Amino acid sequence: MTLPELSIKRHVLAWMLSGVIVLFGIISYQRIGVDRIPAIDFPIIVVNTTLRGANPDVIDTSVTSIIESAINTTPGIEHIQSSSSPGVSTISITFALDKNIDVAYNEVQAKVSQVLRRLPEDTDPPVVQKVDTNAAAVIWLALSGDRTVQQLNLYANNVLKKKFETINGVGEVTIGGRRDRVIRVNINPERMAAYKITANDLIAAFKREHVQLPGGFLVSKQAEQLLKLDLEFHNVKELSELIVSTNTGVPIRLKDVATVEDGITDNRQVARYKGKPTVGLGMVKIANANTVAIIEEVERRLEQDIRPNLPPGMNLEISTNDSIFINQLVASLKEHLIEGTLLAALIVFIFLRSVRSTLIVATAIPVSLLAAIAVMYFSGFTFNSMTLLALLLLIGVVVDDAIVVLENIYRHREHLDPNPISAALNGTREVTFSVTAASLALVCIFAPVIFMDGMVGKFFNSFGVVVTFGVLASLFVSLTLTPMLCSRYLDVSHNHNKIYGAIGKVLEGLDNTYKKLLDSSLKHRGLVLIVTLVFVAVSGYLSIKYVEKDFVPESDESSFSITVKTPLGSSLEYTDSR
Repeated sequence: MTLPELSIKRHVLAWMLSGVIVLFGIISYQRIGVDRIPAIDFPIIVVNTTLRGANPDVIDTSVTSIIESAINTTPGIEHIQSSSSPGVSTISITFALDKNIDVAYNEVQAKVSQVLRRLPEDTDPPVVQKVDTNAAAVIWLALSGDRTVQQLNLYANNVLKKKFETINGVGEVTIGGRRDRVIRVNINPERMAAYKITANDLIAAFKREHVQLPGGFLVSKQAEQLLKLDLEFHNVKELSELIVSTNTGVPIRLKDVATVEDGITDNRQVARYKGKPTVGLGMVKIANANTVAIIEEVERRLEQDIRPNLPPGMNLEISTNDSIFINQLVASLKEHLIEGTLLAALIVFIFLRSVRSTLIVATAIPVSLLAAIAVMYFSGFTFNSMTLLALLLLIGVVVDDAIVVLENIYRHREHLDPNPISAALNGTREVTFSVTAASLALVCIFAPVIFMDGMVGKFFNSFGVVVTFGVLASLFVSLTLTPMLCSRYLDVSHNHNKIYGAIGKVLEGLDNTYKKLLDSSLKHRGLVLIVTLVFVAVSGYLSIKYVEKDFVPESDESSFSITVKTPLGSSLEYTDSR
């Protein structure tokens, strides 16, 4: 028993199969995330190394060059970028797109471990990290007010960060413009010289006295407790009493050779919002999370929970919001989807001139689109510019098979067999091969996109998957649901109204015009062939020469950024004043 025959004779089965597709599609639609473009993972590894107090030249020769030379031998590297700034070495390694990021990470980690002994003694262990290219903040909040930057930072880090980290889909809350608390020890060179104490003596004293040590176990008959020897100083006054030397037989304390004060880290960056000093909080989403849903939840918590409980004098505002442009993009594409569906149904009605026939054909659109949406969900895709473009393309494709099947069944009902069941069976059987061949031809066009290599392949992968499975779904619908609906609801009426007659006259006129044009073309085959070749050659030449090429089209997000560069060596105050 063929698929059309099974669907016609077991109409409940056909309804249930289509119902399952629709159900899966609706559930998937509610769960799929929304984003601007498809998530593309690039295999990038970053190695950060810190050598406090070293200038860029020392960092470059003593750290960056050594690590970079070791990493160069790692297989699969596309290119390496490195930068040496005061106290910090950063090396970014980009691998080929087909390189497994976990394998690359382990290989780089092994190469770095081999050269650890060649690095300066005071160098912190290099930190090897995988880079998530999609881990950008989707919304930034600006915390400002009549408080010090340190107070703003403490509130952002200890209160706000914890509240936002619990939002579903948020992988990290990053803080910008932060300045952490530090204890500053300002040494007095004259006093140190008088006491014959060097900076190394101070460092050795800190390592010796300002520590935490394991204390073993305290065991009783019924319990066992782990002990910790806390020898650290917990306030400025205690730290000032630290003994740094006993060279003269008298204890020399830290307060004798230095001043100790509670402060914040050096100011290496300035963040402002509306001209006021600011601490920023950025919400970084996890892969394939719904950007719009995350931002909506952030806004909800801001209004209902966070702003009403802010300390007096503090303000928390949204500075950047990615959902505005995403919502505009998705709303525009969804609007085009609805318009395309209605226009497709209208065109079908104009040519079929039957409301029932139009509704039968139109059912192929939502069922096929929902099937494609279900595939999107199970493939881990999001609603973005590429997947929505694929759905737009499907609107015009999915009705083709249904129209062919319906037209042939209609012909059988009108001229050959008035019985709806046998007409549906025979009409579908005649065109099954043609419909299948046409659908598979489309699959052969779009399926190879799924297997494209490189960055373009990753970008268009979701497009190829959605179109391919959407076409296959439309083929399934045209061989199951469409014949079943035709066998039960298709009406072949010979009593036509005025609208039917008017449309028929227009179509008849088009048909006559086409016959004349075809007649003329067949009489002048050589001329038609020459004109066609010239047209193809000229249009191809003009397209190649004058049509610009780009990876993605430019988009106007109604925002802009300004970058200002000051002379090398400029201080933060000078740069800030510009």
